[in-house]
Amino acid sequence: MDIQQLESIKSTIRIYRWYGHFLEGTKFIDSLPIETKSIRVIAIEAAQLYLVQGQYKLANLICNDTSGSIFDCLDDNDQPQSIWNEEIAAYELMRAFILIGRYSKLTSALKITQRVGDAWQLGADEETASGEAAVTIETSGHDNSSLLLKQVQALTIHEAKRSTSFSEYKVLMKFYYWKTLVVAAEQGLLEEKLTKATAAKQIGTLRRILQSEGRLREARFLLYFEVNVMADARAALQELEEFLLAAADERWNVERALTLADIFEFRLKSEDEAVVAKAEEAFQQAHELFERISHGFGNIDLDLLRLSYSHDMSAGEKFVAMTKIADRYFQADHYQKGIRCLVFAISPEMIIDVYYEHVVNALELLQRKIDEAGSEILKQLSLIHSIGQACLKAPEYGFALQSLESYYANVPAEIGPKYHSLMSSLLANVYSTFGEHEKSLRAATEGLEIAKSIISYRDQSDAAFQVGVCAFRVSELHPKGSKEAIEAIKSGIGLMKEWVERDAQEGYRDGEVQKCLQIAEWENMRALFHLESSQISTSPAEQPWIERAKRCLPDSADALARSKIVDLETRMLIRQGKYAESLQISVDHLDGLKESTSIHPITEAQAYLRSAIQARLQAQNAFQRGQELAPEMAQSAVKLVFTALQFSYEALELYRKTHGAELILYCTLFVWDMINLITQDKPDASGQALLTAFMDELRRTEEVCDEMRRSVVPIGRLQSLMNKRSIVSKQANLRLYGVGVALSLQLDDPSTAWLWLQKGKARAFADSLGANVLIPEELLNRVGNDQVACELLKREQGVLDGLQDPLVNFVVSARKLASLRKEMTENALLSEITKLRDGILDVELGAKQLRDSLSKFGLASEHVKFVDWYVPLSTDGAKGPIVLFVRHLDGRTQAKRLSVSASEVKDWVSRAFTYPDMAAPPLSKKTGNRFLSSINGLVEGLSELTCEGDLLILSPSGPLNNVPLHALSAGGEALVIRNLVVYSSSIATMGQCLVRAHSRERLSPQGEPTGRSSPDTYPARFFAVYEEPQKVSERDLIFSHIKKLASEYPGEVSLGPDVTRSHFLQQCSNTRWVHYHGHARYAKDDVLKSALVLSDGRDVFASDHDGDEVQSGTELLNVSELFNAELPLGGVHFTIIACDSATQEIAPGDEPLGIIPALVYAGATSVLGCIWPIDSRAGRAFSDNFYKELALGRGECGGSGDEVVQLVQALRSTVLKMKKGHLGMEFRQPYYWASFALYGLWYFLR
Repeated sequence: MDIQQLESIKSTIRIYRWYGHFLEGTKFIDSLPIETKSIRVIAIEAAQLYLVQGQYKLANLICNDTSGSIFDCLDDNDQPQSIWNEEIAAYELMRAFILIGRYSKLTSALKITQRVGDAWQLGADEETASGEAAVTIETSGHDNSSLLLKQVQALTIHEAKRSTSFSEYKVLMKFYYWKTLVVAAEQGLLEEKLTKATAAKQIGTLRRILQSEGRLREARFLLYFEVNVMADARAALQELEEFLLAAADERWNVERALTLADIFEFRLKSEDEAVVAKAEEAFQQAHELFERISHGFGNIDLDLLRLSYSHDMSAGEKFVAMTKIADRYFQADHYQKGIRCLVFAISPEMIIDVYYEHVVNALELLQRKIDEAGSEILKQLSLIHSIGQACLKAPEYGFALQSLESYYANVPAEIGPKYHSLMSSLLANVYSTFGEHEKSLRAATEGLEIAKSIISYRDQSDAAFQVGVCAFRVSELHPKGSKEAIEAIKSGIGLMKEWVERDAQEGYRDGEVQKCLQIAEWENMRALFHLESSQISTSPAEQPWIERAKRCLPDSADALARSKIVDLETRMLIRQGKYAESLQISVDHLDGLKESTSIHPITEAQAYLRSAIQARLQAQNAFQRGQELAPEMAQSAVKLVFTALQFSYEALELYRKTHGAELILYCTLFVWDMINLITQDKPDASGQALLTAFMDELRRTEEVCDEMRRSVVPIGRLQSLMNKRSIVSKQANLRLYGVGVALSLQLDDPSTAWLWLQKGKARAFADSLGANVLIPEELLNRVGNDQVACELLKREQGVLDGLQDPLVNFVVSARKLASLRKEMTENALLSEITKLRDGILDVELGAKQLRDSLSKFGLASEHVKFVDWYVPLSTDGAKGPIVLFVRHLDGRTQAKRLSVSASEVKDWVSRAFTYPDMAAPPLSKKTGNRFLSSINGLVEGLSELTCEGDLLILSPSGPLNNVPLHALSAGGEALVIRNLVVYSSSIATMGQCLVRAHSRERLSPQGEPTGRSSPDTYPARFFAVYEEPQKVSERDLIFSHIKKLASEYPGEVSLGPDVTRSHFLQQCSNTRWVHYHGHARYAKDDVLKSALVLSDGRDVFASDHDGDEVQSGTELLNVSELFNAELPLGGVHFTIIACDSATQEIAPGDEPLGIIPALVYAGATSVLGCIWPIDSRAGRAFSDNFYKELALGRGECGGSGDEVVQLVQALRSTVLKMKKGHLGMEFRQPYYWASFALYGLWYFLR
């Protein structure tokens, strides 16, 4: 191919680039033969079009199709420079820049750039021309020459024939050299301010030389880069205006239009009103030129600029408008600007709820376009921005955590240190919101180490601030005043003091102010908890730091900038007892904020809440003086309470505008405190109305809590559950549900009170169960006949599959999933599935399965009761003892206040289970039954509220989880004997077990079997492991006992060394009935290490072994592994005869964790276990009789062919015999018979 043809192709590509006709340009490049595109000069032009367009993937591909890079081996310093020419150097520099956008290879790109720059002295100023190049091009034979194309080509030919001082490739060398250095500086590899200043000077010098030579097209290309790295916006505007004068000729209409657009932007952001007033003139001129030359995206740029600087619409309206502009960019095939438009469209000010569908669609489009563009650095920018937004919105904390953890663990090797450090900082913030303060500190510390490689001092200082904050928060993990807490506080304050002095030396005023105020806040807290009252009022430790921060702030600082100072000053005044002064400062500051036109809702809300707090404190101070108030003073104090209520309600409404800020929760609780203060005595009609109105506010806030929990998409099994537990265990979260119960009781509405109680129970666990819940066959069959429902399920599965990708942006995908599931709830069939998954608190949940279950069991619905207990927290506003609830299936709920308090329960538990190692357990002594009866008050009233023989589903709360409730007496008889008793952590968990038991085969959305069926034909599995050579006789008795059980209840037996971990799990995957007799270990310090003790496969009885070798004959199957067990569908029953097999860790929120929850999670529908250590003899006696009772209770019901195994009836009969001494007189005490408890379903379908 001759030179004229090459130049014609180059000219055509340039025209498409100059005029922004990317779609046509891409098609033209695609039409070129591969051998033509692989020519370096063509590749350079094509890659430049792709780079302006934002198509990094295509830019990289076309470079790969060209001859290989001379820098394929970066460490090869022997490459002879004699083969370099300007074309090669320009190509290598451009390719290095592509490496940044495509793969985030900053270090490699910088190394290449510096080597080429050193060889060509590209860092030197270009005051004189050097070198000549003459280029001749003619129009190509391609028939793409519109009138516009012919005019520009003629101009290009005329221009190219000029003798020039700089070749086009030397210009490109300078451009990409400085372009890469600036990006490297922005990412922290070079000093940013100096690099940009030098780049502006060097590029400016070259641009003016080109401009003087009449090469305005190339000059304009450099000008855009130049003005955007200049620190002085006024000087940049002047350069643009001067260039505009030089480009007055009609030949330069494209350059004039682009320059006018830049002038429009710089005038808009000017602080000079006279300059801003001239912006519209530039807009109109640019608009007219863009129209005249048919530019591909110029007018889109203008519309985006006008929108970006507009103050006439809300953040949400601006977001919608920006997404429309992004669509226009994508229609013009301009990926670069379309992607950036979408990234910055969502602002912290917008209320996402109102525009949720728009947000989901925009994020989905953004993700797709970034994938199409193939830019790793744009992906990082999008991730950081979306995570930053999610961190502001409590309902998306889980999405933020999963996105960050996944990407952070797989970051590109050469990720820029600034982005890398910022991700560490964000990860630290998210860990902190989950209460994982040690993880937060580790992430922040790693971020500081990364930041130390950043040249910019500010980045290092900001990272150090994060470490200090995280170090201080670690103190929250320890008791106040403890040695550990004090050390953590000292560590945080010490680090902050070190860096605040560095900030002063470096002149980083913003950092100095930030750290001074943080130290002042901590000193305030430390004084509040540790100093004597005399010291508090005379020497506020925070005051010097507050004063130092005030000195650093400019005199022009507005109310917004002074918010933190006001907050600290009011706290200091409160400690000094100056309540009136503190309130006045808060109110004055609030008035100042109201005058601001750009105040963020959160900032205004904080000001309102601060004023509310001051008003409440002043009122409380008046009431607590210990003397009778004069009428006028009392009236003033009451007014302050109502003022506090008004301010707090205003704050709550503002927080709601932020869509899910976690402060909604805290503010709601503050409003409740005010209402409770007003209505604490018996409320009158107006007080009742106030309580009723607040219930609506409480429900709105509870929706935020629900969203927070569900933001952890349960794809990581145990880890997802643990993250959910972190959310629900927060004190404010727990208190919200307690307030719901207390408020309902005040409104004399026990039914609603019970619902609030259940809403706060084991929600994380129920969520995790719901993610894997089996859908009833009948429902799936109906779904399979509904095309719309099938399509929605397929789309949902596609998103869930995508979430398995560790590099996926969880925020984007999870928002898409949430939107899709919202659409599913509007489908009648799929709404049923959604209810099952979410564990909706509806007693009709699984109604058909429940009716079938009761029918098979021979129970009428009126004989099924849910029994629950409310243990009030001291901050709930509720007074008095524990409240007992009995809920009927028809929704009727009865409540009874008990005579037992939470402190009495804790005292009983301590006396029952804390005793010397060699001492007999209190419940095993002759006085055991009498000792047990001392806590009978917990079931007081059940004899009146329930009937003998009723099925009672017990759902204990708080400390009651440690009490054998089934063993307490109601009406003179143990509950487990008077009634049929099972336990369930919540009604939602019970409902999901019901559904699971009636789902024998998983079907696809089309109603076809998936191949994973319930192995009903497989025999039961019996396991015995007792590898203790010192107890040979007991081991033999256990083995004989297990064989006997397997003969009565047909099944296969595995004994001793055969019961390895792998064997146990494999056998459990092929049966629906498991019986295990052996040891279990409860790890109090880390319940995930609680385990069943199995064999390691070696027979420790084969020869003599010492104690150490005995231990080596066992291996543990811990809770973490049980969570991941693959159990058959349709439900499995487990009987675990082992010490502490039913012992669970109950976290705040009544979240269970232990062997039983792990088995239920994995697929069990019922588990019979031991809630404390038992004697192996008692276990054998219990099992022998239990299986005899099972044999007596077998039978078919309803003609379905299902054999109903009466678990709870067998348990009841066996416990009765043990209690009466029929199975051995030594087992009459509650320590033996009360240990056995049934969790989950009361029956088993075989």
